[in-house]
Amino acid sequence: MSSRVHVAVVHRKYAQLILDGKKAAELRLSKNRIAPFGRVIKGDTVYFKVASGSVCAKAQVEHVEQLEGLTPENMEALRARLDPIVLGDDAYWSLKSSARFGTVIHLVRVEPCNEGPDYSRERAANPRAAWLVLEEAVTTSR
Repeated sequence: MSSRVHVAVVHRKYAQLILDGKKAAELRLSKNRIAPFGRVIKGDTVYFKVASGSVCAKAQVEHVEQLEGLTPENMEALRARLDPIVLGDDAYWSLKSSARFGTVIHLVRVEPCNEGPDYSRERAANPRAAWLVLEEAVTTSR
């Protein structure tokens, strides 16, 4: 299976934590099975795009954890286990307290970049998506 390319939309502070090497994993929690759940694997490349901004970093996926059946009751244990590597703030954990699915994407080889793949087609199809899966990567300036 060939590796995929992904574009993850993140807040500026999280992009900086990724670039600084302090945030070692990206966590996506949702009520439904949406990307990246089941769509990201070891070896994939993730480009990080700042919300309302441009691509600023890329990383390789070292390991992926798929979480199902999450409940508000077990969210505190999940936060205790993952927060040292995902660095979510109180608002994030509160907003995601009713999530049922999660994807933990452990990152390696993080590097800054100011170019990324052309994701315009995927963005047009789903303009509010915070995670885009690209089957083929074509690098362009963004």
